[in-house]
Amino acid sequence: MKERLEIFLSRPVLTSSLSILLILICSFHFFNRLQLNLSVIVAITGLIFFFSLTKEIKNFLFGPKKQTQNYLLVLSILLFSGIGIILNIQNSKEIVFFVILFFSFYLIFNLQDKTLNDYIFDLIIFSGIFISIGVLIGLLESLLFSSKIFHHTYDGYAYIDKKYIYSGFGYNHNYSAYIIITAQSFLFLNNSPLIKRFRVHLASLFFLALLVTSAKITFLFIALLLINYIFKDRFKKNCITFLLLASYIFLSHIVIGFSGLYDFEMSHYREIFFSFAGLDFIIGPYGYQKGAYFSLLIDNMFLPMGVNELKDVLLSDPHFLIYSLIIIGGFPLALSVLTFLITGIYKSYQNIEENYPKFFLCGLICIITETLLWDANDSIFFWVLTMYALNAQNENVTLNDKYKFVD
Repeated sequence: MKERLEIFLSRPVLTSSLSILLILICSFHFFNRLQLNLSVIVAITGLIFFFSLTKEIKNFLFGPKKQTQNYLLVLSILLFSGIGIILNIQNSKEIVFFVILFFSFYLIFNLQDKTLNDYIFDLIIFSGIFISIGVLIGLLESLLFSSKIFHHTYDGYAYIDKKYIYSGFGYNHNYSAYIIITAQSFLFLNNSPLIKRFRVHLASLFFLALLVTSAKITFLFIALLLINYIFKDRFKKNCITFLLLASYIFLSHIVIGFSGLYDFEMSHYREIFFSFAGLDFIIGPYGYQKGAYFSLLIDNMFLPMGVNELKDVLLSDPHFLIYSLIIIGGFPLALSVLTFLITGIYKSYQNIEENYPKFFLCGLICIITETLLWDANDSIFFWVLTMYALNAQNENVTLNDKYKFVD
């Protein structure tokens, strides 16, 4: 607790603004359902958080350059973001928020300040607790009350028709699951005495809340943990992991149904991809959206487009990180971000695999994979997890073996 107090007193604006920002983001959609729009407060808090890093920003621009490749990639991302605003001012809100999250956590984790990192881990874990409690409240609400503040039902869902969406304080079950998995990923990296004391209890809470959400990423996360725990041979483990991820991506875009036993008017059944042995493999909403967005983006890949205009035409978000980046900043921005993430995580992956808790490794794989189905450019939890992972090549984490599940 002394270390947390010291970082709070030494960087009061940074720590307090980040704390408030996370609270606002976790409860944003809940207040939205109550007809309270927190957008302006979120924007102001985000800007305060960003400008609290003025010293780090100056050092990035004018200080010595330790990693030239990373520096140039980050500089190009900032440059293309600025060009995106100039070419399409309508996207300024989306681009500015993306830059705040991306650049701020790049600067923070580059500091290699363990006390500050632990403080951020605390905030992420408490966010996971808050969201988990909301999900469980949603379950109780569906069982005991007629209100639909913490949950709602979705008709026409693939395979089961009617699905209960336990969103809790989040936008939906997927949104809540992303936050919980990020919190679970950092749970065994946190050295706080309080967190260490209740670590197993918190892990149980997170798993329970994830199962209640029944989000598909939950089952991917659990499957990855089982693979890493059961298989000791690295080659076998990697092969099975690859097959799992390929299957997950395929089944997220394709719905399988018996011929004639489903309704094309439902949103999850769009167009038959192919048929085999009496089974139809149908393009689902994620696959359909990707095709629709691609047809609009293909002729305008290098220039940003209006986010709201595209949503009005297609009546949906892209649900794909690369598409989202192309829309707000053009193909150069998307390529720069993709290159930055791939090269950085590639350099860090071996250290993460060998020295980090399997919860962190599996959470990272899940969240990265989910960017094929998720507009993660404006997610604070995505950038905290990935930016910390990018700096893992410079750290060696020593933990109790029962938490690492190492080979």
